[in-house]
Amino acid sequence: MVAQLHLADLVVPIVGEPIPDGGVLVSDGVIAAVGDASRLAEQFPAASIARWPGLLTAGLVNAHAHLQYTSFSDVGAQAYETYTDWSIRFVEEYDKRVHDDWTASARQGAQQMVANGITAIGDIVTNFECRDVLLDLEIPGVAYLELIGVDLENWASGLEKELRTAVELAPTSAVNTVGISPHAPYSIDAPVLTLMADLARELNVRLHIHVAESDGEEELYRTGTGSLADRLRIVATRRVAVLEDGGFGLGTGAFVQSLGVLGPTCHIAHGVYLAEEGRAIMAAETTFVALCPRSNHIVGVDYPPVADFLTENIPIAVGTDSLSSSTSLDLLEDVALLRRLAIEGGYSDSDLDARLLHAATMGGAAALGLACHLGSLEVGKRADLAVFDVASISELVTSGAGKCTATIIAGKIRHPL
Repeated sequence: MVAQLHLADLVVPIVGEPIPDGGVLVSDGVIAAVGDASRLAEQFPAASIARWPGLLTAGLVNAHAHLQYTSFSDVGAQAYETYTDWSIRFVEEYDKRVHDDWTASARQGAQQMVANGITAIGDIVTNFECRDVLLDLEIPGVAYLELIGVDLENWASGLEKELRTAVELAPTSAVNTVGISPHAPYSIDAPVLTLMADLARELNVRLHIHVAESDGEEELYRTGTGSLADRLRIVATRRVAVLEDGGFGLGTGAFVQSLGVLGPTCHIAHGVYLAEEGRAIMAAETTFVALCPRSNHIVGVDYPPVADFLTENIPIAVGTDSLSSSTSLDLLEDVALLRRLAIEGGYSDSDLDARLLHAATMGGAAALGLACHLGSLEVGKRADLAVFDVASISELVTSGAGKCTATIIAGKIRHPL
């Protein structure tokens, strides 16, 4: 196979300094060299050359998505007053579409992401028929099989076996794996959450869970009261221990930690209401937090305290969530909003843009357990690249949304087709 030399006005390796008039040499889908364009052209004269105007960097990594809900754009087209309002609207839409072709919707979402420079995805799979979408499309990522509304009786009467079988029989590759996703600490009974974490460790797969997304979670886990508790009393059709026991006396982060869920093979989504104690727990557990600020706004909760995450050195990634709670699947829209929120929160260090781009690439790769394969332009890693019609990292972070001109996965141009 003839090596390809991708040249750009600016090459951003993510690790290491940006390279003006740089290049990336690709051979058999793997990065063979990164450096000055003219020097690489001299060293590898037989390589075919693709010259891209703008900025070339590692492909973006979407660390939290629900691809199957790509057809729910009507739900995510407006912001809701409260999380309860949004959840009611979501359930209405789900019930209306329960017989939809979820796989077709998931494929459409994945293709939209590729067109926006995303080359790896953490996908939450509620309907298990969508499990193999990323593998089939040859897009790296983790398909997290999700359970929601589960108690010990459900778990013992067949769900554990169903989940175990779905994981064990899943086709995988070095960059396409299957994980386990307990939906949230309030929607899975505590003993089951621990059993799901134990199963993930037994099967050597990753965990992903929504944590501290709703403004009522902290009060629920501490005292069994508040807005989320009120909502659970209305909709729950099973025994909810946290309500019956009057809470567990723990903040959100400490509660999840007590269940044995966290650690370097787990990452959480949202983390809006973790507070300083909860964020410190995530850092101590080496558990990445996928921030999804546009989704938080749509579902009627607060924005994440981005400046605190950065100043406290909490490991972060970035996610779009789904079109049920975002207006697009362009990760750079979330990155731009994170930048604005960081500045509004008082973050003033000059490294802001570089840190946010790192979160959207290497941060996501680390959250998915794929950092040794992708997330940066380094020799030996996959040639997963994205090109944007911008002139600098700052421009990419502030206004790069909608400006992806090429997406390359394992050396193959996937956008434009």
